[in-house]
Amino acid sequence: MEYITLAEAAAAWQLSEQMIRKQCREGIIPGAYREGRSWLIPNYAQKHIPDTDREKKEAPHLARKLQKQKTKKSFHGLYDYIQIYFTYCSSRMASNRLSQKQIEMIYKKGKVQDFFEPVKVSDLVETLNHHVCIDYIIDHVMDPVSQKLIMRLHYLLMFGTVDERRGRVAPGQYRPADYKRPGRNLLPSAEIPSALNEMIKEYEVIENPEISDILNLHVDFEMISPFRDGNGRVGRLLMLKECLRHGITPFILDDKRRSDYLAGITKWSSRRKLLLNVVAEAQERFENQVVHFTMRQHGQNFLPENYTE
Repeated sequence: MEYITLAEAAAAWQLSEQMIRKQCREGIIPGAYREGRSWLIPNYAQKHIPDTDREKKEAPHLARKLQKQKTKKSFHGLYDYIQIYFTYCSSRMASNRLSQKQIEMIYKKGKVQDFFEPVKVSDLVETLNHHVCIDYIIDHVMDPVSQKLIMRLHYLLMFGTVDERRGRVAPGQYRPADYKRPGRNLLPSAEIPSALNEMIKEYEVIENPEISDILNLHVDFEMISPFRDGNGRVGRLLMLKECLRHGITPFILDDKRRSDYLAGITKWSSRRKLLLNVVAEAQERFENQVVHFTMRQHGQNFLPENYTE
């Protein structure tokens, strides 16, 4: 991997060395590391524009609605539905064996029901972490896709798990060079940053992405599989964020559609309709939930002040 110096980056990006040095210290520039008193920056790194310099765009209606419900922590709203059902479905695809009812209790009350069979500690920890990830994408819904965002989601998802403590997973870090996955030829780990950089550049240049563009981003991400574990969940979180960011109806893929979802990813290059049809059906179900919670909210406006469920 080739690196450039702080001075070279400053000249190329037209930023001060002091600003870039600060970004390196804060981990904003992926792959940058300190050697002695100097910082070395990967040549694939992109210019990071501080939030104060970006044109602020208003979030679409649904994203603003979720942000409002998140702040109020109002139960029975769409925000709770996403926290519970999306966490359940996405985690189920990753072999988490907690039931939807158990996840709902963990989310709402911070408790777990009696189990009739042993439960993995990581299932509990990763469920709690997934709730944090959803909050993160709602808070950062208008941020562009970046390696920093991807690595942050993985860190939030895998932090504190049993696999982390045993050294099997490094939260927020790409998979090591010696990692092998049975039955699959993975992209060499040294090529992950540049592959992600190319993927992000191709996506972010699209002015008004459609659902097919978001799915293409997802397929590219899963093909790269930058992490040792958690790629699917991070990828699905990223899709949810991008749907909210661009005003596209989100979708939640349940475990019943797992085989069609995986087949759609595998055959995306030749038969895009496979995945598009699965997602279109899921979008319709999500729209029904939006209508349901909207009607429920309007109904509650006419309830007596002392009414409780």
